[in-house]
Amino acid sequence: MLVESRSGGNVGSSARALKNCGFTSLRLVRPPDLTGEARMMAWQSLDLLNRARHYDTVEAAVADAHLVAAFSSRARRDGRELLGLDEALPRLLEAERKGRVALLFGREDRGLTREELIPASFLVNIPAARERRVYNLSQAVLLAAYELRQAWFREHGRPSRERAARKPLAARHKAHLRERIRDALVALGYAEHADPGLLERIVTRSSQAIDRAGLEAADQAMLLGVLKRIERLGRATRPDQ
Repeated sequence: MLVESRSGGNVGSSARALKNCGFTSLRLVRPPDLTGEARMMAWQSLDLLNRARHYDTVEAAVADAHLVAAFSSRARRDGRELLGLDEALPRLLEAERKGRVALLFGREDRGLTREELIPASFLVNIPAARERRVYNLSQAVLLAAYELRQAWFREHGRPSRERAARKPLAARHKAHLRERIRDALVALGYAEHADPGLLERIVTRSSQAIDRAGLEAADQAMLLGVLKRIERLGRATRPDQ
């Protein structure tokens, strides 16, 4: 949730950052003009920007939230708990299991007012260098969204598409690799070696090494390319092949 942002470009950049990290909801409290720069900066994220919900007050924007975390560059005089982003992540994930979590970001120049902080359960600070403690709004949104995404992955695992890409090789693919290893060795002359069992021993041990390595689809493609190259070089140096 962005509160009274001064720059439409920052709102557009924040929408893009959120979409990069897989977030699907953006709420805006009294936003600036969202044409022009905002739309330009929300490149390939206009769907998120267009469906952002607008509110007149923070209270209305967070009404359905189970937990509100307000981002701040400094501690407040009211003694409200201030956590580093890494400290806040477990609490945000725990709250997410129970209901909606709202991440509240204030104005670029003066943050959030005391009244706007009332719904917040705690404050979150993104550490920065002493010489420049305040991040640009869209940078802060990106850092928070990215760290939350990574923390969620550590707890729940990668999305199904990413897990599919990491799927171990099927038996038929291992068999194909085994045959390509044999073809490469034959091209190198191992079939004529004085030890007639050497070729099959190398093929077997290579196959066992592949099993232990837990190769994935991308690994198979790489190895097949290497083996094909070896086979071609072997045949090129052996005129009888």
